[in-house]
Amino acid sequence: MTTTIKHGNLSAEIKHFGAELISLKTNQNREYIWEGNPEFWGKHSPILFPIVGTLKDNSFYHNEIEYHLSRHGFAREMLFELIHATENSATFSIQSSVETIKVYPFIFELQLI
Repeated sequence: MTTTIKHGNLSAEIKHFGAELISLKTNQNREYIWEGNPEFWGKHSPILFPIVGTLKDNSFYHNEIEYHLSRHGFAREMLFELIHATENSATFSIQSSVETIKVYPFIFELQLI
């Protein structure tokens, strides 16, 4: 599922999975976002949360407990909820869950506008 917003001569398309911007076009249909060709790299503009990059051995410690967190975190692999939309804006959200707590032991809500 995607949401499209418009402002002036631009339109943006955001995929709910990962809240990823997959298209930013002018009224003349000029595209500014990478096409996501899987032969080279299948993403467009992923949200990297709660980390950018890689942890040493993909792990960290909090309160003497070891956690394993993959490169660039998990937000790009989650389905975001569209919590508010207008013609020219959209707000997406994910929240901590039983699954996220296993790899990131913090209660959170991530909202993207």
